[in-house]
Amino acid sequence: MKIVQYSLVVVCALTLSFGAHSQIEIDSTESASEDSYHVEFQAHFYEALKHKALENFSKAIEELLLCIEIDSSESAIFFELGTNYFKYEQFQKAEMNFKKAIALNDTNFWYKESLYHLYVEQARYEDAIEALKPLLYRSSDYHQDLANLYINVGNYNEALSVLDRLDTNLGISPIRDEIREEVYDLSGEEAKRIAHLNYRLMESPETPRNFINLIYAYININQNQEAFETAQSFLLQHPKSHLAHVALYKFYLDSEDYDRAIESMKTVTISSVVEPAIKAKVLNDFIQFVAKFPQYQSALIEVTNAADQKAPTRSDLELANYYYNQKDPQKAISYYQKALEFDPNNFNVIKNLALLYLETNQFEKASNFANKQIDFYPSQPLLYLVNGTANRQLNNLELASDYLIMGLDYVIDNKTLQRNFYRELSTTFRLQGNIKESDSFKNKALSLEKNP
Repeated sequence: MKIVQYSLVVVCALTLSFGAHSQIEIDSTESASEDSYHVEFQAHFYEALKHKALENFSKAIEELLLCIEIDSSESAIFFELGTNYFKYEQFQKAEMNFKKAIALNDTNFWYKESLYHLYVEQARYEDAIEALKPLLYRSSDYHQDLANLYINVGNYNEALSVLDRLDTNLGISPIRDEIREEVYDLSGEEAKRIAHLNYRLMESPETPRNFINLIYAYININQNQEAFETAQSFLLQHPKSHLAHVALYKFYLDSEDYDRAIESMKTVTISSVVEPAIKAKVLNDFIQFVAKFPQYQSALIEVTNAADQKAPTRSDLELANYYYNQKDPQKAISYYQKALEFDPNNFNVIKNLALLYLETNQFEKASNFANKQIDFYPSQPLLYLVNGTANRQLNNLELASDYLIMGLDYVIDNKTLQRNFYRELSTTFRLQGNIKESDSFKNKALSLEKNP
């Protein structure tokens, strides 16, 4: 829940306010005589502020209690006491003093806001609602807080009413839409969700997102016919929109209208306006479809050829995995390289790319790539195995054994990887003419095979 943060500006404002009050008192008595009580009062008050700034709340409280003994009519003292008790987590005393401050000065916004924050801190949401209502005039943010508080107490209808008023007065807000979706999810009021989204669509049919939201809402409650009809209306209203096909391709697949499904998927996956995350999902569905119906592979190739001309996106990983599983290493390498450019910290991509360089006999590239990645992932044993294997193939035998021995130290609870290291070390030492070490590692590998 968004809560407006208490600011040092408040403290400064109160301090200045109180200081001005004290100065008026001093000025009013200067013409007669110095009033030692006011001087003492002021000294304790500023001593309290000093202790609060140092987070010495107990000392601040002591000084403020001395102020009250001198003059119990000053609201700022009770407010400061409440603030210090709040910081000191003595919530009951904080509440009592905030209420006293408000009773002495019921027009002070900061006093009331502090009481509201106190209730929120204690998760006393019913009390927080009542404390928040006098603050609503100040900012629309407080109205949004009120909607969240109604959600916390399960009063979903009131939460929706608050959101409706805000939308009417201020216009639509993505943040409020998220809160509204939370209300529908928690309350299970799907009929209200559908009614609201239909109203939103009637009000602004020119906004594609309104169609998309309603389509997904229908899909989520298995009203697929209504979703399909909305998607068709979407396409009629926005015949050039690529987003309409995000919804349509699923319906075409379900109804086995594969030609239309493919056309919709192609439209989405090569679109420059559809979000990358949505394109990746559609592309994944496209790949799964082609795996099931290989006769449509030419359509996928057409999509991938178009994708080659575009900047790296999340879709590249889906294509890389597809070609990897299809045993097409060269295309897999091409898309893994683009996927790594899009997401340089994806270690699965790094791992697959390193292994593919080895598999395709690109040993120089495999060594350089693994060596570079070791700088970023110095405890990943697979990179040392790739580097060692590549250097062994390049006849850099001493360098190969160095990397393999280093990498072996990082192998933990992975007997398959450990066995691969032993085999590669056995081969490397044999090529170096060190038969004793070669046999030793060979026996270790055989032992792991017998006792996996």
